[in-house]
Amino acid sequence: MSHSNMKKSTLLLLLTLLAMFTAMGQNHATLRGVIYDEKTNEPLPYANIIVLHKYIGSVSNESGDFYLKRSDLYDTDTISFQYIGYETKKYLVGDLDSVFTVYLKEALINLNETFVYGNPPDAKTIIKKVVENKAANYKIIGSKNQVFIRKRDVSDIEELSTDLKKNSISQLDEQMIQNTLVKIPRHLTSYTDMLGDLYFLSDHTDSLKVNPLRTVSLKEIEIAELDQFGKIFENLFNETQDEEYWKVKTGILSQKLDIEKDPDGDTLAETKPGKDSTNVKYYASNIRYWLKYASINDTREWEFLYDTRKYQYDLLGGSHVNGEDVYIIDFVPKSGGEYIGRVYVSTTTYALIRADYEYAEGKTGRDFQLFGIGYTEDYFKASIYFEKQDDSYQLKYFSKISGAYFSLDRNIALIKKKKRWLADKTLNEIKVNMNLAVKTQASVEALFLEHQAISESQFNQYRQPRFMKVVYVDQFTDQLWDGYPIIEPTKRMREYKKQDVDW
Repeated sequence: MSHSNMKKSTLLLLLTLLAMFTAMGQNHATLRGVIYDEKTNEPLPYANIIVLHKYIGSVSNESGDFYLKRSDLYDTDTISFQYIGYETKKYLVGDLDSVFTVYLKEALINLNETFVYGNPPDAKTIIKKVVENKAANYKIIGSKNQVFIRKRDVSDIEELSTDLKKNSISQLDEQMIQNTLVKIPRHLTSYTDMLGDLYFLSDHTDSLKVNPLRTVSLKEIEIAELDQFGKIFENLFNETQDEEYWKVKTGILSQKLDIEKDPDGDTLAETKPGKDSTNVKYYASNIRYWLKYASINDTREWEFLYDTRKYQYDLLGGSHVNGEDVYIIDFVPKSGGEYIGRVYVSTTTYALIRADYEYAEGKTGRDFQLFGIGYTEDYFKASIYFEKQDDSYQLKYFSKISGAYFSLDRNIALIKKKKRWLADKTLNEIKVNMNLAVKTQASVEALFLEHQAISESQFNQYRQPRFMKVVYVDQFTDQLWDGYPIIEPTKRMREYKKQDVDW
């Protein structure tokens, strides 16, 4: 064999071996599995998966499924599977298949053995101490946090019809409105995943800045008629003069529309995102709203902490969480309460470590039926977990699902007015009778992957971008988040496809 042929053969062999190893690496690029209760075989949602001695981890999703990047791990690394009230299990990465199952055994501590010199306090007293010690346990610090957020919205429209009563807006007519209504799908679903950095300074509401790293969105069909509607109203609002304004009116109720310039002075052209992007400021406002739940300040959503008269509490026992003992307390509502669930509270600091709760059977949230408007909050389920870092507890993850039923059967008017002495003049008006009934469910999950304390100057140095790129897809695939830390998608999310509609 010539020297040249030998070089070619050697190169071919190396390329073949490289392809083999690459294929092998791709087949084992992830670790996936499901976590179950050993006794009941029920999946354990939101269990902690931690790689020991590394700041790497995840949580199982609502179905107990989990996912880890194999490329981040060595065969000698140890993965710990933790669920409060259960024995922890540890595995060497090298001993695991790419897909495997974990069974955890329930383990409660007898509190009489823990409190050698006295009895533990009663359950209601423990709950009251959670609120009393809240400010000390959840300290507000400047920080940079890498976070994965998943948002899901589902709407089922049961009734949708309109009857045009009055119209002086030439760009709109009855036929256009009816054509648009016919094309709106009666079932709407959207998913959006975002991995990014959240910067906080003084508190989680006013100081938030967002650095989006990757956003993937699975959304419903686009409807050209709706886009046309949007452009019509955008043009109408842009033509509003200084002494003119718009308001929405239904019956004796009316609300003036705020269509002024952006508070930062941005014009419409500067704040309008491109086709494959979205406004970061708008998305940041959503994150602020979602994080309000995690502040434990809402006395309605955290009623079982703030109004103990409405609940019966049962101290089941204790457990260990990250080196500290916790009380395990179940609660059920009395006649006035809404929720049923379980909380885990530190025996030393009285910090709420974890809570899992939902509406009790037959219970609802806000509920009113008045003047043709109906609204009922008929579903609520939440889970939240805090992790101790130094002398404070930081949010590790939360999941919240809210469902509601909304109905409307009344006249609605959009009116353009001009200010003048005594009575403002009506310039344009469109009035319709709307009959709408829709059932909605909104869920949000957030997993805090990394936490780093920062100074005020570091916070001020970061400049939030105007827009973030969005990858729009028709169906979820593993390749979308290959190499990124995420919450494992549910089976329903994997199987869902964007609707195909023929008009």
